[in-house]
Amino acid sequence: TGLDGSGFAGLTLAGSLSGAMAQGAGVDASTLAAIGQVGTIFTGGGTLVAWSSLVAVSGFCGVSAFELARKNFLPVLVGLVLSTIAALVIW
Repeated sequence: TGLDGSGFAGLTLAGSLSGAMAQGAGVDASTLAAIGQVGTIFTGGGTLVAWSSLVAVSGFCGVSAFELARKNFLPVLVGLVLSTIAALVIW
């Protein structure tokens, strides 16, 4: 089920970990679970679907899909970190 891009495959693990860590970290468990779900979408099996348009775009533009993925890795990672920080600050 991790190939659908929904992030549900890792949700049980993220929910269990967020429930266990929330009290010690002083953060709401639902906030940690939401961050965990975004993390599973960005890094888990859902990456195949979320990045599948990369293959089509690279083929259309005539560039290497591997090179395009390598160059997009840092912006995606920065987006994950910034969204995590924003979630912790806002909620």
